[in-house]
Amino acid sequence: MTSPHWLRQLYAYRQTLWIILPPLLLLPIPCALPGTVAACGYCILLMAIYWVSEALPLAVTAFLPVIIFPISGIMDASDVSAAYFKDTTFLFIGGLMIAISVEVSGLHKRIALKVLLIVGPKPHALMFGFMFTTFFLSMWISNTATTAMMLPIIEAVFNEMKSTDQITSGKPQKEELPDDVTSDGKEVAMTSFHSDAFKVGYMTSSLQGDNGEYDDIKTPTSQISKREDIESQDGAEELSKDEMKRLEKLERFVKGITISVPYSASIGGTVTLTGTGPNLVLAGQFETLFPDADVSLSFGNWIAYNVAGASVLLFLAYVWLTFYYLGIDFRSCCGKKGERNESERKVKSIIEREYAKLGDIKWGESTVAVVFIMTVLLWFFREPGFIPGYALIFPVPDYPGDGTVAMLMATLLFVLPGERPEFLRKREVSENEGDDDCDEEKLCRPVDGVLVWKTVQHKFPWDILFLIAGGFALADGSQASGFSEWMGEQLTFLDGIEPWAISLTVTIIVCIFTECSSNAATASLFVPILAELARKVRVHPLYLMIPPVLASSLAFMLPVATPPNAIAFSYGHLKVVDLVKAGWLMNILGIAVISIFINTYGMVFWNLGSFPEWAEYPNSTITT
Repeated sequence: MTSPHWLRQLYAYRQTLWIILPPLLLLPIPCALPGTVAACGYCILLMAIYWVSEALPLAVTAFLPVIIFPISGIMDASDVSAAYFKDTTFLFIGGLMIAISVEVSGLHKRIALKVLLIVGPKPHALMFGFMFTTFFLSMWISNTATTAMMLPIIEAVFNEMKSTDQITSGKPQKEELPDDVTSDGKEVAMTSFHSDAFKVGYMTSSLQGDNGEYDDIKTPTSQISKREDIESQDGAEELSKDEMKRLEKLERFVKGITISVPYSASIGGTVTLTGTGPNLVLAGQFETLFPDADVSLSFGNWIAYNVAGASVLLFLAYVWLTFYYLGIDFRSCCGKKGERNESERKVKSIIEREYAKLGDIKWGESTVAVVFIMTVLLWFFREPGFIPGYALIFPVPDYPGDGTVAMLMATLLFVLPGERPEFLRKREVSENEGDDDCDEEKLCRPVDGVLVWKTVQHKFPWDILFLIAGGFALADGSQASGFSEWMGEQLTFLDGIEPWAISLTVTIIVCIFTECSSNAATASLFVPILAELARKVRVHPLYLMIPPVLASSLAFMLPVATPPNAIAFSYGHLKVVDLVKAGWLMNILGIAVISIFINTYGMVFWNLGSFPEWAEYPNSTITT
């Protein structure tokens, strides 16, 4: 039975209705309850609906405080505008510019291929190599960029192995397809991170067999994702039970390697303050909500605390994914290095060839590597906590922040040459040819910097920048309007619950919530509420704020949960059920690791054993 025309028309305008109806339905709140508290609550609810439904672009929703706060008398327009740009905002800008320079120079690809060469071609080792490389790179560059760079390498390995598989299987080689065409004749959409060697196309591969090595087998990409297509092909040979068994193992191997990349990217992003949006949201809002705090969420403090927990979670993820997709095989894990079959040698030769294509390390890569290392050192030792930082040499040690370091080093990338300067090339040519008069009349021209603004303008994630900045404005408005204190009064029923139970509960809630919404938006909504909850139950704010913020980055179960999940899903190897089956335990492991670390290592590191005086409500009487 066909639905009525008006109902189908209404459904066609559902996106428009999501934009129009929420502000109208919520309008009774500020009308019935005049005052800044109700107006701020109206703004927060409206932004929450828009962020979750994505009826408006995330960045556009983040502009609502600039409109609502001045109109409702919460904050002056100048104050709201200033709230968008804090030290943390410029930490994000500078950090992303440095990350873009790593991508532009190709340094990330050199690091990735070098790690894969070191770990070797065995299945378990390959999975570890991909996971560790993705984990490390996602600390410094965006999770999305890391995933988009690693997945084509996986496809290239399988695609290049087909010639070996066809030879060893004794079957005639099929006609080569163009690099940009798949086995079904469709063109492949390439991302900016795909090189010619990393194109997705007709794919044949190998998988670990019962003897711990790869069993040679050939199959196109469409056969891996849809095995039923093989059985229904006209004129196709009927697969034997052994071939079907190897094909099933191949499917699981490809799924395991593919799914490990976005998982590792999400875990790695939690390690550094610039690794993912929620970390910066917490750092910026913590500074706003607790301006008198004697502890700061600096780059050094954050990485010193989170690197251990993230490493443990990465190890557990590796154990779970290898057990679920590859099985436990000690002969494959611990076999002698020389015991390799033809397919393993082919894998190694592919990686070696791709690494050789990069050539010697280039001037731009060396420059970016030096700037990158200096930036990390300056971030870490500005205020490391366990020793006096170098900030003491400045007239006012508290004035320079992590944003100062980020913008200094990012600015240098626009100044330092991206290629060897011409005057150095002339000197080398002159010395090699023994001609002191070589090209003396030719003028040397300056070369472009490592970064040029057009590149930054194209690659910079402006939407995430405004999303994070909108969260800062929301936190300022919550404080100025009195909404934060009102929210704390509504949470009095939690006074009798143990702090660890509250922390665990909100961590689970955020972990579930972030599966269907942006992680940065989730953090922006929950951080002010958690701050007031900590004040009300008189628990150190970081005890309730850090675990949920970390959990907001651990979205493993749905393709729409994070961009890395969506990219991996788009390759066709995974179904939604695959992410759910692998991701449910990953969420549990993530919550467990976060909770254990905050109640053990975190207690000592952040001194969470008591409620600090700086966390009291402003102008309140401190009770003992």
